[in-house]
Amino acid sequence: MPRPPTLSANALKLQLQAQGFGTAQALAEQMGVDRSTVSRALSSLGDEVLRMGAARRTRYALRRTLRTLGRRWPLYRMDQAGRAHEFGTLHTVHGGCVIESAAWPAWLEREYPQGVFPGLPFFLSDARPQGFIGRSIARSLGGTLRFPTDPRDWQDDDTLAYLVAHGAELPGDWIAGDAMLEAAHTVVISVIADPARAEAYAQRATAAMQGEVVGSSAAGEQPKFTAWVGDRADPRAVLVKFSPPLDSPSGRRWGDLLVAESLAADVLLSHGHAAVRTDLLDGGNRRFLEIVRYDRVGARGRRGLLTLHAAEAGLVSEAAENWPAVAGALLGSGFLAPDDAAALRRRWCFGRLIANTDMHLGNAALWFDPPAPLRLAPSYDMLPMLYAPGPQGEIVPREFRLAPPAPALREDWRQVLPWAVEFWRRLASDARVSDDFRRIAVNGIQVAKHAEA
Repeated sequence: MPRPPTLSANALKLQLQAQGFGTAQALAEQMGVDRSTVSRALSSLGDEVLRMGAARRTRYALRRTLRTLGRRWPLYRMDQAGRAHEFGTLHTVHGGCVIESAAWPAWLEREYPQGVFPGLPFFLSDARPQGFIGRSIARSLGGTLRFPTDPRDWQDDDTLAYLVAHGAELPGDWIAGDAMLEAAHTVVISVIADPARAEAYAQRATAAMQGEVVGSSAAGEQPKFTAWVGDRADPRAVLVKFSPPLDSPSGRRWGDLLVAESLAADVLLSHGHAAVRTDLLDGGNRRFLEIVRYDRVGARGRRGLLTLHAAEAGLVSEAAENWPAVAGALLGSGFLAPDDAAALRRRWCFGRLIANTDMHLGNAALWFDPPAPLRLAPSYDMLPMLYAPGPQGEIVPREFRLAPPAPALREDWRQVLPWAVEFWRRLASDARVSDDFRRIAVNGIQVAKHAEA
């Protein structure tokens, strides 16, 4: 009688490395053995194998070490009072990541059964450094973890390694590992008193332009840094954008655009639409736009955020290229409340009406709290980017033209048309903008007033 086929532990490891996750039955069929043979081989691998689920639904994956950082970490969320709550355990395996959690929301379990992700969990992807500050951070990272110097070249493992090794002060509320939790609790906050902001901002802008990392990570291409300002007992976290020197053409234009960004937020707020709160200061021959961060509460508290880019990647089955499309997909799946989907459509229409040509999926965000549906976070980076200087700082004349909205957006468009006209009028009458930009604003009034709905 022929001997039953055998299965070595090494052969099973190679199979799991190649295919990622699998049930015992599927592994048995793929390797030409019976299920009990696979079960014995899995048992022999011990803790090298991660088991997910129970009984015949159990899936298996081979653990993998993330560079020199290990292969599992406690995953925490910081609440608005600055208290850490353990959400679960994050594991790296061949084929992706697994999060074991008793706090797993039912709606996420439906999308990602047993906490299995084919790559980096989508709600952690916003940890990747981005934009002006992100490139400074990436260039500053040394050691043995081998981060690419441009974060646009980062893969999932780069972002995860950054989260584990440098993730004490990242946007949002996630913290991976006890070392980063301790660092988050012990970080020393340097608070700038309100009267000293202009001088301090000028110094920080100079340092940032010389390549120093000033503050924690924040997305966006406009030169910026982060800071803590105000009362030492209850400071506020801010993101500060700044212009080039105001006596240059590029500096004057960016100074005008920072005024426009502040006014756009004010107009949205005045109409009951959530937006960032801002302040404008001049100092050191630069203009500064101070934006209060809404992912921070006091000195230690945090709130969870999810950009539309991350939400689209993790929760939308078909690619959606703009805010209304993502809003519709999330609404249809029950992930976004109807009023928030409508607010996001209106925000998109307002942006088009004020010549914002930079409304990519990273420039809008949702509050990421466990219950669904998700809620829309305040508006940010809303300004007439059509008129931004070119890559070398050149001022390029551009014509503002508006195509009619899609039929599904007509009602939202009609609602925000008066908001846009108000924005252009306020910009045209603002003494802080240049004569050139005032003419742009006057033209904007006419374009918006005659926009077809």
